[in-house]
Amino acid sequence: QQAEDEPPSAVEPAPAITLPEPSLPKATSSPGSDSEDVAKRKNHNYLERKRRNDLRSRFLALRDQVPGLASCPKTPKVVILSKSSEYLQSLISAERRMAAEKRQLRLRQTQLLKQIAHLKGH
Repeated sequence: QQAEDEPPSAVEPAPAITLPEPSLPKATSSPGSDSEDVAKRKNHNYLERKRRNDLRSRFLALRDQVPGLASCPKTPKVVILSKSSEYLQSLISAERRMAAEKRQLRLRQTQLLKQIAHLKGH
């Protein structure tokens, strides 16, 4: 794992780790030869390594967005997923609570504006 001294960015995902293209050996004999199998295996290994690195960088980016996890460089993936789920649920709950509060405040504002208009009319 790499040390991260920079503060996490709320917008930018972690940069994907790029790997050099493997040098594939040239097949010198007929199709189905050993060198062709080696080339396929090297290509498969390269693609699999690239997939794992991409997945790792996405987990790190997710970890950095969850409060309390950014300072833990060795956080297990299952913890990242469970804490992310908890955090999303808390955000959804907070959003619902604020929407209800906003509705109540709008109603109160409407009542007060009517009361002001009524008092100005007398």
